[in-house]
Amino acid sequence: MTTQKLADLRAAPLFAHVDDGQLERLAALATLVEFPAERTIFLQGDAADAFFLLADGRVKVFKMLRDGRTATVRHVEAGQTFAEAALFHEAYPSSTETMAASRLYRFDKRRVLDLLLAEPQLAVNLLAAMAHLLGLLNRRVEELLLPVPARLARYLLTLADDQLDAPAGHAATAGGALGPAVGAPPAPRVVRLPTTKRELAARLGTVPETLSRTFDRLKRGGVIRMSSGHELIEILDFGKLRRLAQE
Repeated sequence: MTTQKLADLRAAPLFAHVDDGQLERLAALATLVEFPAERTIFLQGDAADAFFLLADGRVKVFKMLRDGRTATVRHVEAGQTFAEAALFHEAYPSSTETMAASRLYRFDKRRVLDLLLAEPQLAVNLLAAMAHLLGLLNRRVEELLLPVPARLARYLLTLADDQLDAPAGHAATAGGALGPAVGAPPAPRVVRLPTTKRELAARLGTVPETLSRTFDRLKRGGVIRMSSGHELIEILDFGKLRRLAQE
């Protein structure tokens, strides 16, 4: 058993509160698998025989709709688990695809269920993780009932919560990227879109053309400013953005 595997498992919130012995028993069940970018891991309706921990890379979880469109449920980041519902369902309720080259650990369903019977703390942690995901899905359903500007505003506010921890002036990069102007507030205001606009449109339950018009509306309203490549977004007015988000 490698030190790297134990470190990867320890970094996962799902396993944060287990002791060393439990972690080693979990690691014994984990099989390392690697995927290139844009590779399917499993499809909606496939037999649910495992759940996964993403050690490196990025994964998209999405639903196939009856009209042939897809709706992105979540983006999985390094350190997060996904497909935990496989432990209690016969088929996967969603599909998954790598968004970048990814390194994952696969946990066989039957072996994990046997371990959970012997390790109650693991079972409690798993229930907490699934409750968190249920809350996430409930928020996604709520957001889809909102107009597209409100969905985008909520997404940008979430990015700000996740990314704006650096000291002022560290949020921009060289080469014409946006940055705080002289005399600007000390808090950083620039966020980086972690995905393409097409993928963001799918995440927000809309189409790229509508998303582009919504970005233009926010720019004209003095809410945001975007870099030439649209990778960086400077939030000019958090108050307006929160009002648009209807929070």
